[in-house]
Amino acid sequence: MTDATTLDRVRAANPLADVLREDGAQLNPDGAAGRMKMLCPFHAEKSASCKVFTDQNRFHCFGCGESGDVFTYTMKRHGLTFPQSVERLAQRAGIALNGQHPTKADIVAVYDYTDEDGGLLYQCVRYLPKDFRQRRPDGKGGWTWKLDGVRLVLYRLPKLKAAAEVIIVEGEKDVLAVEALGFIATCNPMGAGKWRPEYAETLRGKRCIIIPDNDPPGLKHGDAVARSLHGVAASVRVVRLPDTVKDCTDFVATFTDKADAAERLALLAEGAAEYQPDAVAKPVAPVLEFLRPSELLGYRPPEGIVLAGDCHVVRGSVFVIGGAPGVGKSRAGVALGVAGATGADWFNLKVHARFRTMIVQNENGRFRLQREFADLNCPALEDFVRVCPPPPLGLAFDKEEFRAALTAAIAAFRPDVILIDPWNAVARDEKARDYLDTFNVIRSVIPTGDNAPALGIVAHTRKPKNDERATGRGLLNLLAGSYVLGSVPRTAFVLQSASDDPTDARVVWTCCKNNDGELGERTAWQRRNGLFAPVADFDWTEFDRPASDRPTVTEADVADVFQHGQRSVRKAEAVADLQERTGAGKSACYNALKLDGRFAGHLAENEGLLTWTP
Repeated sequence: MTDATTLDRVRAANPLADVLREDGAQLNPDGAAGRMKMLCPFHAEKSASCKVFTDQNRFHCFGCGESGDVFTYTMKRHGLTFPQSVERLAQRAGIALNGQHPTKADIVAVYDYTDEDGGLLYQCVRYLPKDFRQRRPDGKGGWTWKLDGVRLVLYRLPKLKAAAEVIIVEGEKDVLAVEALGFIATCNPMGAGKWRPEYAETLRGKRCIIIPDNDPPGLKHGDAVARSLHGVAASVRVVRLPDTVKDCTDFVATFTDKADAAERLALLAEGAAEYQPDAVAKPVAPVLEFLRPSELLGYRPPEGIVLAGDCHVVRGSVFVIGGAPGVGKSRAGVALGVAGATGADWFNLKVHARFRTMIVQNENGRFRLQREFADLNCPALEDFVRVCPPPPLGLAFDKEEFRAALTAAIAAFRPDVILIDPWNAVARDEKARDYLDTFNVIRSVIPTGDNAPALGIVAHTRKPKNDERATGRGLLNLLAGSYVLGSVPRTAFVLQSASDDPTDARVVWTCCKNNDGELGERTAWQRRNGLFAPVADFDWTEFDRPASDRPTVTEADVADVFQHGQRSVRKAEAVADLQERTGAGKSACYNALKLDGRFAGHLAENEGLLTWTP
């Protein structure tokens, strides 16, 4: 049995700085006695953000938030359990443990509560069987097992200051389970019923999501936390976990994939109503519900729920329009607004009823918008389309004044579709947590339910790798950034240039995801008259052919077109001759004739004619 006294002996015999140096860490002075700094061993970084408090035998990384004592470091660094960490360090120090691992009444976890700068205030010690005690440093290298006069704070305090949204759970183990999914989480010390009013001030102005344990004490505690935060936090929501799990730790354990757990938790949070202390509790929708065949047949969706296509654009759902910069994504969004106003098809998708479209964009100023809409029948759009010039604050969904202004505009116009253009102006970090946070804050402004507007996201696709030519469902993998951008929306479209030729105005439109209907056929279009016109004779074989399988254009081919310097010719004619001579695509031929391209030393242009110098 490893009791608290033995653990203290093992800890004292293993100075953290010495253990770090043995693992290859380089510790440098940090300008204060008892403090060193190093590159964090738990995440990649170029400048040292991990502090080592040699007087407390602890570490704290301000980059990733990892912190703890020598036991915690050894566990995380070497992938060990707490008992294995104790045994490893005991062997290092030559302390006998009688060959026994911790069993009953042993310490199995230690949770550090620190101040804002990572300095240790006290610890919560977890025992087996389940029990908790608190202790603080006694200033002599040992512990005092009481917290008299100690400032009590929320768990993971250094992470909370910069967080816009915080998940509040009941215990430290749940905090770590939620953090593993990419969220910011906290809890108060000493468990249910121990929330203090002053904790609310730490979370002032933040979006707070409370996930209580699924038992009477936990639910009562969650309500007390919500009441304390109401009117202090920017928003308060209480999430009810499925009845089949007890707490967040159990909930996360039901998933084999953390990404699935993160998405499900985000959806539960998004679906939770804003907390109202005096509101009558509404029945909680069952997490798992089974319907009889007669009930399935009897369901009647609200009239007009499908706006376009075979459930491609649906009220209350999210869809994405993706594409490379400059390919025409924003114009595709405008085209949807035109289709909603006129009833015309949208990229061959049938529009089922006229609808209103609001475009919240940060791309084009009034000058560019005026030029683009000059090509459209604006009187027909007057009652159906609204477009904002770039707001002074940008797409600042994190600012209360922006959300309030957008909420008022939505209430006044009552759009059926809201487009956010572009996504990277809202989600500035491509991490899963930031993407989920961004979706949640956007949804906090937009009405919910079957009759809510459809939410469209205009997003960039990443540059294809090497000879990659993605088509169909494979295009979903090109959506830039986190998996969330492909998993949260019900429908995803991708717009591609038909070729690498910058003068080629043709594009290919593909639905690569439709959870509620058929994908439909991909189509080719010409950017024309401000919108798009269909291409009747598009060469799909050439479009699908990888670059490595296409005929190449050699120096000899180009020289032959110019008769080795005896002929001058316009570029369009030279391109046509090269295509006929080599069988290469138009794009490859245009590239071969670039004045700054592969044959720059031979090509020149004079009065609109290309010439070749051998």
